[in-house]
Amino acid sequence: MAINFMGVFDLALIIQLFILINPLSSFPVLLAAHKNKINVRKVAVNAVFIAFIIAIIVLIIGPYLFSLFRITVDSFRIAGGIVLLLLGIDKVRPKENDRKDVKEADALTSIIATPLLTGPAIISFIILQAIDIGKIPLFFNLLFAFIAVGIVFVMFAFTISRINAKIIDITSRVFGLFLTAVAIQMIAKGIMGVMAGVG
Repeated sequence: MAINFMGVFDLALIIQLFILINPLSSFPVLLAAHKNKINVRKVAVNAVFIAFIIAIIVLIIGPYLFSLFRITVDSFRIAGGIVLLLLGIDKVRPKENDRKDVKEADALTSIIATPLLTGPAIISFIILQAIDIGKIPLFFNLLFAFIAVGIVFVMFAFTISRINAKIIDITSRVFGLFLTAVAIQMIAKGIMGVMAGVG
């Protein structure tokens, strides 16, 4: 059951958004910044700000894309669920980090902002939620989720030399399991909607 507070914020939705954004997946990039003597706090703050701006742009224009491309919400729900499912599976599977050789602060910031924080999965989810619950409620929940992400990033920045990367990796994989569950729910809801339309 969703827990609403202040009449706007939905705790379940905020948690879903936080897990979808998954700030833990950005830890290897922040660690690369630290190893290359780059200001981790600056990279982290800039990345979160840029990612939030991208999310808001998607929130505003995303729902209008359905009429532009002449697709139904349920079809997009299935497509978004598949993308999210692939992301969840990718998060669960162990893999080598391929971004350790990036040494420019701007490049690291861009990598974190998108696709790590605002990739195809969270973009799909934002568009669908904007239609389901409305843009204004989603804006405030997105804001709260990104504030939480910012807090995590600031904690990373101040303690990065003492953080156990293995724990971060394991926790990120657990997040991946929740992503797959959300994805399956999206796909199932989309299929039911398409079937109902056909009937």
